[in-house]
Amino acid sequence: MTLSVLGCGDIGRCIAKVAKAFGMKTVGYVRTIPTSSKKEETGVDECTTDLTKALQSGDYIVSVLPSTPETRGLLSNGVFQAASNAKGGLCPVFINVGRGDVIDEKSLLEALDKKYISGAILDVFEEEPLPTKSKLWSRSDVIVSPHVSGLTQASDVPKVFLSNYQRYVENDCSTAELKFLVDWKKGY
Repeated sequence: MTLSVLGCGDIGRCIAKVAKAFGMKTVGYVRTIPTSSKKEETGVDECTTDLTKALQSGDYIVSVLPSTPETRGLLSNGVFQAASNAKGGLCPVFINVGRGDVIDEKSLLEALDKKYISGAILDVFEEEPLPTKSKLWSRSDVIVSPHVSGLTQASDVPKVFLSNYQRYVENDCSTAELKFLVDWKKGY
């Protein structure tokens, strides 16, 4: 059983780690292939910058991609055809817990209707909340959750802040060692 993780940031790495604990092989779709010294940090067995390869490799595909100009619509317009049995894929289940705008609803419905994917588990949507008229609500091959896959516990915030503050002070006010920084060039 293989899980393809689209986006190997902090959340993607955590998902890969849990999948590996269940004995799954993990393939990570990344912007750039990490150097050998950083490869273990990704938490995945294999990294690829080839979206088609990532889509064809997984029995399950989980997207934790951010919403950036590069990722908006990335999985729309027939992209999931690569995951179909006819194209060498495994007709996977698609799980989206990242951002809803990586795929539009029409493309998702087409991927399900044409059996490019066998099902979808969706926590995020192109339009939120998901409109009551959406066809996704009535499909037996779709599970909908109300954008709650990654809850932030209020008690975690002070811990992260204090840890970063301590790192900042210990490193002569340098931000190089801080965790969870926003990279304005990447857009997240």
